[in-house]
Amino acid sequence: MTPEIKIAALCDHAIVGQDGKLSMLGIFRNISVSQLPAQHPRMYLVAVLALDPGAHDVTVRLTKPDGGAAMAEDPHIQVRSVPGQDVNVIVELNNLGFTSYGLHRFDLDVDGMTVGSLPVAISAITASSSRQN
Repeated sequence: MTPEIKIAALCDHAIVGQDGKLSMLGIFRNISVSQLPAQHPRMYLVAVLALDPGAHDVTVRLTKPDGGAAMAEDPHIQVRSVPGQDVNVIVELNNLGFTSYGLHRFDLDVDGMTVGSLPVAISAITASSSRQN
């Protein structure tokens, strides 16, 4: 089976309860900043993956609008899939720095293959911006 992303989101907080249910709070796709460079104090990248049974390597890469890498070190985790169950992936990203405006992209790699992307737009705060994420 080809790895499949069932759900992917950026949010303010995410947890998996004892019952295995995934909860996400404050889902967003845009971050408004007053100036560059900027740091976002905390966010979570969450993905629900359908994978073949067994161990898998998951890597998250953040790409700037010009295609360059935006993180010095890409988060890397190992997950284990069992038959009939999706895998919850939660990656906490603290003090993530942004040096350019525009559409950035989180790529999700499973076993070295990119299985999907999640965009996040970085923009300048304007008078009409109602809130900073």
